[in-house]
Amino acid sequence: MAFIKYIIVPILIISAVLSIYFGSLLPLTRSRRFIIALGSASSVKTMNDFQKNFDNAFKFYSPVGDEEMAKFLGTDILRAVSQKEQSEAASRFLVNYIESYLFKDNVRHLMLLAQMHSVLWQKSGKEEDFKKAEEYYLKAMEIGPKLPPVLYGLLDLERASGNNEKVKKISEIILKYWPEDKRIQQIIESIGQ
Repeated sequence: MAFIKYIIVPILIISAVLSIYFGSLLPLTRSRRFIIALGSASSVKTMNDFQKNFDNAFKFYSPVGDEEMAKFLGTDILRAVSQKEQSEAASRFLVNYIESYLFKDNVRHLMLLAQMHSVLWQKSGKEEDFKKAEEYYLKAMEIGPKLPPVLYGLLDLERASGNNEKVKKISEIILKYWPEDKRIQQIIESIGQ
């Protein structure tokens, strides 16, 4: 009995210490680094400064927090690239930076990526930006085929491109789930004319 006590008690203590370290201390340290990076973002002058600033948080190991940090910074980046005064080069750098951190199996992350590439396409007119936006919307649609933001986002992208065939196809999918949507009915009617 004493032998079991000498084995189990140290194992429990070590487990508790590891749980605190991996479950609390590492995530806390990483979140503090991220908050500091957000706070100092306004003083960033170059793209390299931006990367160093946020790499300090993103490259710090923690078993949790990746998804949330990427989503929060991705939302801020989407706002930044959507501003007309933001240059295409700076916008492209920001999108490329966050793209590697956003999850490709998370609908919210895929929507952010689709929206960012859509904005890049509107700024640049480059076909590859449109293709990436469409690709991310379609990946999001595979995961959540009935999610309104995904379907309506894809519809808006295809309408902006002028591809009436795809607009009609997506509109029909939307009407399958929400047949009372008058706006979509009007879009289909206007295509048919």
